[in-house]
Amino acid sequence: MVKRDFIKRNPTPFHNKFTFIGISLSPLATADSGIAVMDKDLNILRIDKFYNIEDFTQYLSCFGPCDSSVFCIDLPKNIAIVNGKWRYESRYTKMFKLRDHGENKFVWAERFSDRGADFCDMLKGEGLDVYRHYSYFTKNSLDLLPPFKARTPSAGRYLQMTIEDKLNIKGIPPSFLALSGLDAVIAAYAAWKSVNTEENKGFKILGDYKEIPIISAL
Repeated sequence: MVKRDFIKRNPTPFHNKFTFIGISLSPLATADSGIAVMDKDLNILRIDKFYNIEDFTQYLSCFGPCDSSVFCIDLPKNIAIVNGKWRYESRYTKMFKLRDHGENKFVWAERFSDRGADFCDMLKGEGLDVYRHYSYFTKNSLDLLPPFKARTPSAGRYLQMTIEDKLNIKGIPPSFLALSGLDAVIAAYAAWKSVNTEENKGFKILGDYKEIPIISAL
């Protein structure tokens, strides 16, 4: 088991945050996940790629005390629902059903996987500031969605240039970044917006997942 001595028990006041850590979490360990570390001046300090949750914990143990950081961790999709239940229910041969008011056939949070939930609980249990976010919501809110087919080289290049131009984030490597790294940068930006705007109007809370707020930058 990886030691968790990188976390201090006495976090600094919420306004004394200096680093913002975004994590783009993939649904499976076979796909890459990204992590981006950004300072309060929107300078990228690190961008890395991992596969296992334990790798994130080990990375943070080398990063140093995290009591002056804010974490924003992406919600990975629930693969089982996307490939099964949703596809079946969306068949056009199904007739519409009238439902009673208040009945909620699908809870939108069920679209997401529990992967990484224990990691978030561990951070929250240590008194750190942790948020979740859904990258598609945030991209749409910030007008970052590319006019190209998703997960294509053209879409990736467009997203990387748009992040630099619209969000004024500095220090992004000139080489082409993987989508996991770009999504991690957006997550770090969402964490920054939760603190570094007047009256905290730079983000909104969409709900919560496992008792951790889900936010979207504005």
